[in-house]
Amino acid sequence: MSEIVLLEKALNHTAGLLGNVTPDQYGRPTPCEDFDVRALANHLLAGNPYYVTLAQGGGPDFSLFARDRIGDEQPGGVYARGVEEVLVAWHSEGALERQMPVPGGGTGPRIVDLHLLEAVLHSWDLATATGQDRTGDPDAVQAAFAGWYGNFPDEIRAATGMFGPSRTAPADAPMADRLAAYFGRTV
Repeated sequence: MSEIVLLEKALNHTAGLLGNVTPDQYGRPTPCEDFDVRALANHLLAGNPYYVTLAQGGGPDFSLFARDRIGDEQPGGVYARGVEEVLVAWHSEGALERQMPVPGGGTGPRIVDLHLLEAVLHSWDLATATGQDRTGDPDAVQAAFAGWYGNFPDEIRAATGMFGPSRTAPADAPMADRLAAYFGRTV
């Protein structure tokens, strides 16, 4: 299955979860300690234009995450519009080969792989915080797990500021739960 198809599955799953979020849930904490539900929803909404820029060869623009993207709208609809735009961007020439620049120079993982991980992981955060099914799209979760689980040591996390130290999950936990624990979430 192509990276774009897997990403589309993950993003559409996230759109569905966001479509079920109600304003009375906005203040709930999420497993991602930096965010409550509203802040996580805004982060997800900003992620689509962020990845459009990266897929098209631009540099990281963290200012995209600084403003409220929900306003008075339902976040699922706003996110779904962004999904359409980012999927078009991933079809641009060279997009799938682009790698993430890392602080201090050099390149990190392919940007499309990071986008998939972020969609799967933050979907898990959102589903957990809002009481929705957190197993995720099976194909997208499997791809993120296969690409990342065991491949992002705690030593690297400290240098990048991304993700907390890995935690354990029960051996029989669903794959999405094990991936979330690996990236610092309490399962």
